Formats: sequence, structure tokens, C-alpha cells
Amino acid sequence: MSHASITSVTFDGVPAMELRAGGYRAVIAHGVGSNVVELSRPAEGLNFLRTPENGEILRQKSQRYGIPPLFPPNRILDGKFSTPYRQYDLPLNSSDGLHFMHGILHKRPWKVKSERILDNGSAELVLLMEMGREGEMYPYFPHEFTYELTYTLSERGLEQQVRITNLSSEPMPLGVGFHTALRVPFADGGREEDYRLAISVGKEWDLTLLFVSTGKQLPLDEADKPLRGEGIAPTGAPYAKHFTSSPMERSGKPFYGSVLTDTKRNISLVYETDPKYGHWTVWNDDGKSGFICPEPQTWTNNAPNVPLPDEMTGFQLLEPGRSWSAWTRMYAEIG
Repeated sequence: MSHASITSVTFDGVPAMELRAGGYRAVIAHGVGSNVVELSRPAEGLNFLRTPENGEILRQKSQRYGIPPLFPPNRILDGKFSTPYRQYDLPLNSSDGLHFMHGILHKRPWKVKSERILDNGSAELVLLMEMGREGEMYPYFPHEFTYELTYTLSERGLEQQVRITNLSSEPMPLGVGFHTALRVPFADGGREEDYRLAISVGKEWDLTLLFVSTGKQLPLDEADKPLRGEGIAPTGAPYAKHFTSSPMERSGKPFYGSVLTDTKRNISLVYETDPKYGHWTVWNDDGKSGFICPEPQTWTNNAPNVPLPDEMTGFQLLEPGRSWSAWTRMYAEIG
């Protein structure tokens, strides 16, 4: 078995950390959003994530590559919402100028809090974002908080633990998601048409033309029902939909997550998610760019403004001094 290692590297000028363990290699660019820009199994010719061509593309379009953290995820229409404690008026940063989009963390530099090789041969990296009063977002989002990302690489794949702690004196809106961009094909010599994507979706959220929830949930249409079984073609035609999460059966057990399979080679990338991620956005841009994004989210798009109970939208407030955590795991099944 290969020895685990953690090395400080750069990704085309962006500070990054390289983890190797259990036959996997992961590169996490903490200099821009703690984006996981690579997860691969070099010996088998498998490269699972959409890696940006260079550091400038990572800086400008980090939400389209790797695994960037979204806080809060997706869109907030007009950048406005309120809680019983205050009104929020966030900057409109979407390309159409109509939304606050993808949050405040995915392009910022993060700190390396710790790195270590564990007794079981795993490589562990802890990354930290400290949001204090001095940050440029504090006037818009007046909460002090920390966001910790712990990545553990081993033969179990890449495990991710999120831990967010509210250090402010007021309940803080909490919405967490990841814009996970999977490469299609991920195997050397693979063909896009051989790939299928399955996801533990439940109902489809009805969306406006601005891709925010209307508050209606719809049954899966016929074309999307295979998402819960053999899967759909992840590329070829444009795809952009939003769903609730509902467990599906896999290996005889309830499973939350997505599975991208090369049906010719019988290799799957399994992306297992904490049930706390109760919603999915699934997006592939124009369908011709060689990637698919199954994006786990704790709340629906524009959740603070959707007129439904919090248990349906996923909207929540994190009390002062409290922490919230959730996990994901990404690993290969070969043969």
C-alpha cells in the first residue's frame, strides 16, 4: 500500500495542498475558495473532477470547476430577505444583475489550520475561513462565524466534513452547498455516451425563469425517473433542474447521493451525502462542455423567500455559539 503524504504545492500560481493516500490524489486550492481542483486515481487513469485549465480561470470562474463551497448556495432573488431579527440586502453579483449568487466563500483565500497523517494511513487537511467584523461582507451579512472544512483522503476516497460555528450574538441564516463539477468522461479513453448519472432525488422544484423556486413541488417527469435507477445521460443536451432529496436503495441500503458510471468499464464515482443536504441542483451548462454538476444543498434556491415551512425549504437559523456540521464522501467503485 502506498504511503500517505501531504505536500504544499501551487496550482498555476494559486496556493494549494496535495494529498495522496489509498491510491487517490487530491489537490485542494486553498488560495481560491478551498476548491478541490483534482481528485484522481493516477494508476487507473481516472480523473473525476472538472479541473480548471489555469489559475486565472479558477479565480474568475471557480463555481464551474472542482468542488467550491457555496455559502449560501445558489440564488437569492434581488439579494434581499429577512428574518425575525433583521433585513438582509446582499450585493447583486450574478451575471444578469438580478441575484446574490453562490455566496461569499468560493473565491476567498482560506487558511491551512492543520495537516497530519493519521495512524490508519489517511491524510487529513483542515482548512479554515474566519469571517469577522473587518471583512467586506460584514456590512451585508453582519455575523462573525468560522467555517471549517476537514478533508480526509484514504482508500475510502475523499471524505469532507463541514463545521460552521456562529460566533455572533444573533441567530445566523445557514445555507450550505457545493457546486460539484464531475468530469465526463472521467476514465482515460472513455466516451461520454457510455456514462449515466443517478441521484437520490425526490420531487422536482418548480422554478421561475430566473431559476428560483416558486414554492411548488412536482412529481418527477418520465425523463427524470431513471435518475433514481439506471441513471440518465449526463451530457449531450443542456440540463438544469432543481430537486428535493429522497433516499434511494443501493446495495440493499438507503443511499443519499449521486453515482456517475462508465457503463462500458463498469467504474462508478460515488458521491455520498449527508441527509442534511435536502436538495439538489443538477446542471451541465450547454451539455457539450464535458461535465455534470450534482450539487448538494441544505436549502432550496431562494429559500429565505419561498413561502413554505422551513422543513420544506431547508431554511434555518444557527443560534449564537452553536455549531452545525455535515459530511460527504467521494470514492471510486471499480468492477
